[in-house]
Amino acid sequence: MSRAMTRASGAEPPRLARRDDRAGRLLREAEHAFRSQLSPELAWKRFQIQRQRRWVLRFAVVAAAMATVIVFARLRLAARVPVEAATLVAEQVPATQPSPLAPPLATPERRVPPSTAAVPRPRSFVSAISPASVSSARATVDLSAEPLTDATCRAWVSRGHADRAVECYRTIARESGIGAEVALYEAARLSTEALDDAQRALALLDEHSARFPHSVLRVEVKWLEIRSLERSGRLDQALSASEALLDSPAGRSLAPKLHLLRGRIYARARHECALALPEYVALLGEPGPAGDEAEFNRALCLEQLHKADEARAAYQRYLERADARSADVARARLSAIANAALPVNTELPTQATQAQEGQP
Repeated sequence: MSRAMTRASGAEPPRLARRDDRAGRLLREAEHAFRSQLSPELAWKRFQIQRQRRWVLRFAVVAAAMATVIVFARLRLAARVPVEAATLVAEQVPATQPSPLAPPLATPERRVPPSTAAVPRPRSFVSAISPASVSSARATVDLSAEPLTDATCRAWVSRGHADRAVECYRTIARESGIGAEVALYEAARLSTEALDDAQRALALLDEHSARFPHSVLRVEVKWLEIRSLERSGRLDQALSASEALLDSPAGRSLAPKLHLLRGRIYARARHECALALPEYVALLGEPGPAGDEAEFNRALCLEQLHKADEARAAYQRYLERADARSADVARARLSAIANAALPVNTELPTQATQAQEGQP
């Protein structure tokens, strides 16, 4: 409507920006500032800057990816170098053996040209290098070239070389940290269980306690020490150490194994069934092999102490177990007590509990 009126009048309406008052000056200054910020030259420069930033960002991402690929490839190549070197050394081991029938050289300073390597060796030299010796040499070199880790030591155990596994673990134990603690413990455990060398195990355990007094394996170390004391015949020390561990909060989880070990020492090693009975009574109702052996040996001890009624009740209680492994022997002893015909077995049968004793 205003446009129509303007056209009709033929005159352009006055603009506020053209006035010379305060409002006009403010409008002119604002218009000038607004045009400078949105000028085509400034907008183009901003567009160019943003475009360059995006290009630089893409180039940085591509360069980082290429650097990662190059580093990974170099690491893979470096990891393959020791294996190839070990194989070459193993193949050259038989060639260094001297030949007893080789003629002496007239001039020791003379160098043998490379072409003489194709000259056939004497028959005795060729026969001395058997395929078995070559394969054994390769196996030795390959194993020695491996880095010493827990997997390497366990490989020695799987090959039936517990003595080498012990040395492997002892080498790792020279370092520090949790890996050294575990390695020294494993060396002691293999010494007493696989090598039947309880004295060596006790020496390694003493070293473990001295180096790692606050070890996370202190309960396992103490339990292994008690078993090693028993196997080495130091029964008084084993009983004293087991009693101290039973009285400690850490020994609660080992209570079944500790009571069974103490009962075995009293009943079998010392033939003192009266002292073994409290240890076996502590395991009444205990599930598993420990409870099975404890209840059966308790009945045998009562029979050896000539307590026929208590022994009969103990055998009957044992036969009520769902996992009674010596049920046939228990029935035979019940029949013997009833008939009073069979002599009392003065030797407690050896159970398979020792083989099942493991880590707590």
